[in-house]
Amino acid sequence: MSARSTAAGLACRLFLATCCLLATLFAWSEWRGWFFLAEPAERWLTAAVARTVDLGGRDTFALRLLGGIDLRVDRLRIGGPEWAPRPALMDAREARLKLRYTDVFRMLRGAPLRIESLVAEGLDLHLARGDDGRANWQFERTSNEPARPLLDWVQPAHVEVTQGRLVVDDASLTLALTANFSMRDGSERAGDARDERGIRAIIDGRYRQSPLTATLSTGSTLPWLSGEDDVPAVPITLALKLGRAALSFDGRVQDLLTQRGLDGRYTLSGPSLAALGDALAMTLPSTPAFSLQGRLQRKPDAWQTAIDTARIGRSRLAGQFRYETGRDGLPWLGGTLNGSVLWLADLGPAVGVPEGEQSSARRNGRVLPDRHFDLPSLRAMNADIRIDIERFESGSDSLQAIAPLRGSLRLTDGVLDIRDIEARLAHGWLTGRIGLDGRADIAQWDVQLRGGGLRLEEWIRQPRADGAPPYVAGRVGGRIELRGQGRSSAELLASSDGHAALVWTQGRVSHLAVEAAGIDVAQALGVMLSGDAALPVTCGIADLQVRKGRVTVAGARVDTADSTLGVDGSLSLVDERLDLVARAAPKDVSPLSLRTPVRITGRFAQPEVSLEKGPLLARLLPAAALALVNPLAALLPLIDPGDDGAKSALARCSTPSRR
Repeated sequence: MSARSTAAGLACRLFLATCCLLATLFAWSEWRGWFFLAEPAERWLTAAVARTVDLGGRDTFALRLLGGIDLRVDRLRIGGPEWAPRPALMDAREARLKLRYTDVFRMLRGAPLRIESLVAEGLDLHLARGDDGRANWQFERTSNEPARPLLDWVQPAHVEVTQGRLVVDDASLTLALTANFSMRDGSERAGDARDERGIRAIIDGRYRQSPLTATLSTGSTLPWLSGEDDVPAVPITLALKLGRAALSFDGRVQDLLTQRGLDGRYTLSGPSLAALGDALAMTLPSTPAFSLQGRLQRKPDAWQTAIDTARIGRSRLAGQFRYETGRDGLPWLGGTLNGSVLWLADLGPAVGVPEGEQSSARRNGRVLPDRHFDLPSLRAMNADIRIDIERFESGSDSLQAIAPLRGSLRLTDGVLDIRDIEARLAHGWLTGRIGLDGRADIAQWDVQLRGGGLRLEEWIRQPRADGAPPYVAGRVGGRIELRGQGRSSAELLASSDGHAALVWTQGRVSHLAVEAAGIDVAQALGVMLSGDAALPVTCGIADLQVRKGRVTVAGARVDTADSTLGVDGSLSLVDERLDLVARAAPKDVSPLSLRTPVRITGRFAQPEVSLEKGPLLARLLPAAALALVNPLAALLPLIDPGDDGAKSALARCSTPSRR
C-alpha cells in the first residue's frame, strides 16, 4: 500500500468521523433544542427589528431546525421604540413559532417575513401613538428607512391565541381601551368548526372622553394578517356602547384596524343625536331619543351610510350621507335628508328649547327659548345636506302641517345657511332663507321669508258646532326680514331689527267675532239667536316695524262691511311684554254698543285683557243718570249711529310699504 493510498484512507476516515461528529452534535443540539443559540438569536432579532427582543433565556428556549424552523419559548417579548420603550409592544407566553426556510431566504433579500404559524397560550399587546403621530407599531430596519407598519415586515399565515390582552393608547384619536380577546384561525386543524375561527373580544375604555364598551366577533383573521391589498372580506359582528349611544353592526371587513372594505347593516340608538356627535367629533343637532337602521360602508376616502329608518321622537326620517375629511382638515358631511314626517318638537332642543325639561325661561315666566347655542360645534365640521320632508308638523292640533318641506343646509367654517326653502301649506307657499353666523362668540342671525296664498280656514283648524262658518277665512301672504345677534333664540329676537308685512285677501270673518270685538252687546246677542254668518273682508293688512327687539304695530287694519277693526301699540321681545290696543268702528246702528277699546298688556306667558275705562265710563255714567228718570232712556247713549270715518278705511287699506 502506497503512502498516497494511506493518506487518502486516513482523510476519508477523518471526513467520516467529522460527519459523524457533526451529525452527533446536530442530533444532540436538536435533542437539546439548540439552547446555546438563544442569546445569538436575541441579538440577531434585536438588530433585525431595531427593538429589544427577549426570548426568555436558554433554559426555556427550544429550537428545531429539521424540516423548517420550529421555535418554542416560554416567553417572547418585543420592546417598544427608543422614544417609548415601555411598556413592551408584545409579550407572548408559551409561544410557538414556525418558519419555512424559503420564507427566511426571501426575508434576507428584503421581502417581509412570512410566519407559517404563531401560537401562544397568552399574548399581551400594547399599541401606543403620540400627538406627533409616531406609533410604537411602526418599525425601522435602518436609520435611513422610514417607519413602516409591523405587517410590512412580518406577515403571519396562522395565528392562535388562547388568552390575549390588547391595550390601546392613541393620543391622536383620544382613544384609550383595553380588550380581552381570543384568536383562532383553525384553518389548518382538522375537525375545527368554521364558526370557531376568528377573534372574540370584550372591550372597555374611553373615546373622546366618552366611556366605551363593546363585544366583537369576527371570522378568519388570515386576510387581515396577510398584508395583501386584495384580500377577501371576513364576517364581523360588533355590539358597542359609546357614551349613551349604542351600536350594533353585522357585516364584513377586509382590514380590522383601518376598517378597509367595511360593509354591513347596523342599528344605532341613543338619547340625542348631539350626544353621538360629541363622541364622534361631529356637529349633530340636539334631539329626543333616536334609533337608526341602515347600511354602513367604508370607502377608501370616506364613510357612507344609507339610513333606511330613523326614529327621532315622533319623527320618521331616512337619508343618504357621506362623511369624509375635507381638504382643510375639517370633517365634511354631505347627502340628503328625507322622510315621511318631521315634528318641530323633535328639533326644539336644537333651537334652544331643552328636551324633556322646563327651560329656565319658562320657569321665570318667559316663553322664548333661552338655551345657549353650541357655537363651537358649528366650527367643528362642514356640511352640505339637501332636505326633502313629506310633512312637517308644528306640534299644535290647531295648525295644519307643512307638506312638503324642502331646502338645503350648508355649514361652512361656522356659518350655517339654510336656503332654497320651499314649503307648501294650506294651498299656499313659503320661500326664503335663514342664516346663522357662528364664527364669533355671539352669533349673527339673518331671516328672509316670503309667502302667499295661504288659506286661513285650512291652516288654522276652527271646529264649530252646528255647521257655523270658521271664525276667519281667506288668503294670507306677506314677508319677514329680520337680523339680530345673540347666543340663544331669545337673545337673537331681543336684538332683532327688521320689518314684517302681512296682507289678507278674499277674506271672511265671523259676524259674531266682529260684534264681540266691538263689544256690541245687542248685535252679538242677535247673531247668537239667529245664527252666525261669515262677513266678507274687504281687506286686511299688518305692518310691523322691529327695532332692537321692539315690535311696533305701524298699521294693522281689518275692514268688513260691518266694522273696521284696528290694532295699535307694540310688544317687546326683550322683556316679553305686550302693550296693544284693539279698536272696532261699527258701520251700522247698534242699540247696545260700548265701542270701548280693548287693551292687551302683560307678559307673553300671561297676557292681560281689559277694557279702557275712559271711553267706557263716558257711556255708562250718563246711562246711569238717565235711568233715574226713565229706564228706557238709559239706552240712548248706547245707540251707535255708525262711524262715517270708518268707511274711508278702505282707501288706507293697501299693501304697506317697507319702512
